Amino acid sequence: MIGIFKYTAKKDMVLGISDQQTGAKAVILPASSPLNKILWSVDDRTGEIVLAASEELLLGIREDRMGSGAAIELQVRGNKATQRWDLVSSRRFIKSKQNPTFVMDSYNRGTNPGNPIILFEFNGSEAQQWVFVPMDMLTANSPE
Repeated sequence: MIGIFKYTAKKDMVLGISDQQTGAKAVILPASSPLNKILWSVDDRTGEIVLAASEELLLGIREDRMGSGAAIELQVRGNKATQRWDLVSSRRFIKSKQNPTFVMDSYNRGTNPGNPIILFEFNGSEAQQWVFVPMDMLTANSPE
């Protein structure tokens, strides 16, 4: 399924990337950003979150380092546990399949464009909440 991840703490911001290349950081971006930086293809079966503009670049944990503060980045698909995410078991949270006590989190609860997305221990805060909006539900001026 293709769509965007809206950031619950600031609804006009979404999960994006700093650049369209391997090693680029996952960051918060305005929902009006170019689609090649904010549109994702999600596979609930495998847990992969793939950049829609590329079939081989997906979100993974930098250096496979499991722990609070680890950076989330674009990586070449490598069939690694650190590239697998659970979006089904608990709504609004993007959990690591390798260790579900960790989720994607906006660093220091930041809401500004370019704020990094990191791995952090689950605490339920707004900084950890994302709403996946499928492409067929998007409109040019969607308030949600």
